[in-house]
Amino acid sequence: MERPYVQVLRSRMREERRFMQVVAGPRQVGKTTIVHQVLDSLDIPHIYTAADTQQGNHDWIARQ
Repeated sequence: MERPYVQVLRSRMREERRFMQVVAGPRQVGKTTIVHQVLDSLDIPHIYTAADTQQGNHDWIARQ
């Protein structure tokens, strides 16, 4: 079953690439499930990385 925000993220991922998409929210609400459902349904190049262990690591985003 698709999560409600899958359509929203899928639509944004189909737009012209100007910005990265960040999915943020509290723990255990389905963020990872939503992202994987979207990526599985689109045939586009992508990089998936989790930032939950990067708190305080200011150069992490630049390395991604």
